[in-house]
Amino acid sequence: MKLVGEAFNFSYEVQLTAREMVDKILALMGSPDLTPAVLNQAANEIPEQYLDSAKARDVLAWHPSFGLDEGLRETIRWYEERISQERARVND
Repeated sequence: MKLVGEAFNFSYEVQLTAREMVDKILALMGSPDLTPAVLNQAANEIPEQYLDSAKARDVLAWHPSFGLDEGLRETIRWYEERISQERARVND
């Protein structure tokens, strides 16, 4: 099968609003009391959406290696390490 030019979605297929995702990330970062400013100024924004990864599962035999919370924790850890490295580099 030729895959060049094919598009794939990769997701946990969990339907969360952007705000729910932000709240989840803040909780995992230990900052659940932070309240993001929601301005509702975006034009043509899709109110609810999620990615369907059926094509990736069917064509590539793909599946998530871990759950959403674990993936977010790993992503947060990765960013924290990069930010720490960059701060150390800038302060040297």
